[in-house]
Amino acid sequence: MVDESAPGTHLQNLRHRRGLTQEALADVAGLSVSTIRKIEQGGSARIETLHILARALDVETSTLFGSASPAPTPDREEDNKLNLLPLRRVLTPVVGIGGVASFTGQPSGEVRESDLRAALSEAVRLYHADDFEAVAAMLPRMVRESHWLIDHAASEERPPLLRLRAEIYQLAGWFLTQVRQYDLAYTAIRDAIQDATGAGDPLTAASGAISQAWLFIRQGRFTDAESLARDTASTIEPRMSTATDAELSAWGWLLLRGSAAAIRNNRRDSSDEFLSLAEVAASRVSVIRSPGRYHQYLTTFGPAVVTMKRAEAVMITGDARGVLRLAESIPQPRTGRYRSDNLSRHLLDVASAHTTLRDYRDATDILLHLRKNSPEWLRHQRKAKDVLLTILQSRKRSLGQELRSLADFLDISV
Repeated sequence: MVDESAPGTHLQNLRHRRGLTQEALADVAGLSVSTIRKIEQGGSARIETLHILARALDVETSTLFGSASPAPTPDREEDNKLNLLPLRRVLTPVVGIGGVASFTGQPSGEVRESDLRAALSEAVRLYHADDFEAVAAMLPRMVRESHWLIDHAASEERPPLLRLRAEIYQLAGWFLTQVRQYDLAYTAIRDAIQDATGAGDPLTAASGAISQAWLFIRQGRFTDAESLARDTASTIEPRMSTATDAELSAWGWLLLRGSAAAIRNNRRDSSDEFLSLAEVAASRVSVIRSPGRYHQYLTTFGPAVVTMKRAEAVMITGDARGVLRLAESIPQPRTGRYRSDNLSRHLLDVASAHTTLRDYRDATDILLHLRKNSPEWLRHQRKAKDVLLTILQSRKRSLGQELRSLADFLDISV
């Protein structure tokens, strides 16, 4: 949902300017009159719903956003604040009149760069395995130790340590965005970019910008995300004849973030422009990946990912059949357990397309598949709940065990 915006007044004013009644706007947008009425009376709305209304009114989605007091925080969000207290303390330390509190003092045991790098590799593995609890437990110590190493390093030793801390902050940003702790995620990503810049590492800094654009999209800051992606992509645009895979991937992911922001802001031409450039970059990326860097953005970019993001854009415009056509060209894992954020998100788009076309069995099968392969990731996806709610609302008979189990898993009352 849009947490800190009041779109009702903006929606009503735009509707009046277009000379539309609530019933007429509902008809054009394909929504219920009760939905329009609820939003105009100050009710909350999903960003997806606001995008549909913006498209019907022929304005950018961000036009409907405004300032208002946030809604009361759910109890579960309060629990998250307490659960993340150790991480919050190291990312946002106490500030006194003398400045930010430094991470001084001897840590328990010897702190070695090699051990910290090994811990980072393990934390990244756990993150991609959806073990978010383990990642949350590891990050505070990693941040503290990275500060200690930098504070006690000679000047010539600082650049690789700054890069290491930037990668730790980057992981913290991914994790915190995934679990919807957006303000804390912003702090971590901002510090990652600052450290990477200080280390003279433009690719790690670009990865931070990619993460920040993703965060802005999750917050509904579409204009900011598109601007950030466009400006950073322009800054690091590689020379095609000599570009490395890492350079092409960083540039390509920035273009994909720009496209994702633009399409959600009802800027289809801009989205298509970003995607076309991303396809050019993807066509030049080698098939064999270098394992030397852990950054997910520098190791996952390629033609299949661009097609997934094009399918996402097509779904946002409401073309469910177009999503399924694109999905047919994307390779699927043959056997075994896999973990891919990109493929998992794409499969949710496919499930959403199936529900739009009332292919509820196919949509259910995808949710069951994701629950088996990416259970913890799936719990944090609002789109998964939206798809399942649509399926549940379509049922005219009592629910079977599969749907009841999915509803329990995603914490949906039936």
